[in-house]
Amino acid sequence: QLLLDIINLIKEKGMSVARINMLEFETEDDLNKRAELYEKDAPTLFPNAEILLTIKTGPTTAMSVSIYPDEKSAEKALIRRYKHFKTAEIQPREAWYLEGKVVQRHIK
Repeated sequence: QLLLDIINLIKEKGMSVARINMLEFETEDDLNKRAELYEKDAPTLFPNAEILLTIKTGPTTAMSVSIYPDEKSAEKALIRRYKHFKTAEIQPREAWYLEGKVVQRHIK
C-alpha cells in the first residue's frame, strides 16, 4: 500500500526532479559505513524527497537517486547536500551529480 501511495503522490504532483549522485570512496569499509549512516539520516536530511534510493555499483562506488516534487524542493535539498558533504565524518574520494526532469517512471 505504501508504494501505491508514493506512486499516486508522484502522479498528482506532476513533473518531478531527479538528482543522481555518483560517489567513490577510498575503501569498501568507508562506503559501507557511509551507506549505513545515510540510510539512517537521509529521511531527516532530505524530508521533501519523494524517493531516496542508493545502489552499490562496486566495492568502493555507489549511486544514489533522489526524486523531488519540484525544482524548489530539489534546490533546497542541494543546499542540504552541500552542508552534509562538508560535515560528514567519512568523505568520498570523488563525488558528482546529474540532475533532470523525470520523464518516465514505472514502479511495480
